[in-house]
Amino acid sequence: MGFVDSAPNYRLAQWLFVRLLGLIYLAAFVSLWIQVDGLIGSHGILPAGDFLNGVGQQRTGWERYHLLPTLLWFDAGDSGLHLLCGGGALLAGLLIVGVVPGPILALLWLFYLSLVTVSREFLSFQWDNLLLEIGFLAIWLVPWRIRPARALESPFRPMLWTLWFLLFKLMFSSGLVKLLSGDPTWRSLTALTFHYETQPLPTPLAWYAHQLPDWFQATSVAVMFTIELVVPFLIVVPRLRR
Repeated sequence: MGFVDSAPNYRLAQWLFVRLLGLIYLAAFVSLWIQVDGLIGSHGILPAGDFLNGVGQQRTGWERYHLLPTLLWFDAGDSGLHLLCGGGALLAGLLIVGVVPGPILALLWLFYLSLVTVSREFLSFQWDNLLLEIGFLAIWLVPWRIRPARALESPFRPMLWTLWFLLFKLMFSSGLVKLLSGDPTWRSLTALTFHYETQPLPTPLAWYAHQLPDWFQATSVAVMFTIELVVPFLIVVPRLRR
């Protein structure tokens, strides 16, 4: 029997990761595109053009670009907003099919950063920052070649560690912040007894989940803390032993 290298190369995981990231980018750009006029358009709630004009009157030169890194400095009107949203959706489609993933990921990150910078409250959620973090790291995870088939090369290992650390930080900090918030309902495992009534984005199943007994809600909180505070260490420990 010949020798077989058992070291993982993560090629399949890389292939799947890039395409799922493309789907997430596609959902992000399309969902913003259909409401961008009402949110940050010229007649929207918080017009991006007015915001950049106000900053431009107070900041001059390169300072404004450092303070607000966005391509919309060139055109913050409705056409510029639609160009970024539509262009981002197109780029996400190209990423899904595997066309030059490196440059495409760089442009996707730049387009989404440009929109997040001027959207303020509308794109200030945890998942928006997370998409920017993952999107930036993904730029260095894939090859910068034209042929899609070459995208199956093994990724640069230090970048894998960076992604693993980001996943660890996301999960562990999500659990830690609940305990450090000072809210006694997390420590007493009773937070879910009212969570479904107050969550900002309720799902159709939220009402049914709220009807579950208190013991089930407490058990759910305990399981959540296990997933967020204990399981993340399993990301690191097996790899330290190699």
